[in-house]
Amino acid sequence: MLLLSMSTLAGAMVVLTLAAIFFPDPPCPLEEDRCGFAFCEVCMKEAPFACSACKTTRYCSTQCQGADWRNHQRSCKLHRKLHDLNDRIALTPPKRPPVGECTGCKVGASQGGRLAMCKDCGYQACGSCESHHSRGTCYCPNSNFGKKYCQMEPRWYHTNGRGRPYSGDRHPEAFGGVYAANIYEQTPRACDNCGVVTKVFKKEYRDPWVWH
Repeated sequence: MLLLSMSTLAGAMVVLTLAAIFFPDPPCPLEEDRCGFAFCEVCMKEAPFACSACKTTRYCSTQCQGADWRNHQRSCKLHRKLHDLNDRIALTPPKRPPVGECTGCKVGASQGGRLAMCKDCGYQACGSCESHHSRGTCYCPNSNFGKKYCQMEPRWYHTNGRGRPYSGDRHPEAFGGVYAANIYEQTPRACDNCGVVTKVFKKEYRDPWVWH
């Protein structure tokens, strides 16, 4: 009886293993994620979609996701844990930086001259870092040195300074012209960032890479 039970269990394990190999669970749905530029895991084309489970691995289409699913399925849960950890780090407000030192390059005020300071988060930037956008983005999640992101044309460096991109509404002022009417939603509403009632960009036009 014991031998029979063990052999039956072993056979069942083999069947389950083969089923997992030849009939894997279907891929998780893709979700649009155009906050940053990324390449497809399979074909290296621009990848505007992410696996909705791990939110990390990027694809250009459901076809490429399906082709990669057997490989990705094994690491999807680990990617999700890493994504959640990075999210917690990105959302944790950093300590207020020390006064008199550029937060980006650490040059002192006496060495680099004037330092611009964000009064809200305390981030400071010297003259060179003010124009170097990856280091001159302050720690505020919805603005940069007091200028609200919703009032600015989308750019890849509009983040909280710790890798978390701004993804809210946009209604920038058009300098030197006007934006096409089809860029905006049809009905004015309250901006989810500043509260001003106005026409805001459609979701697809919040993507920074549309403007490059």
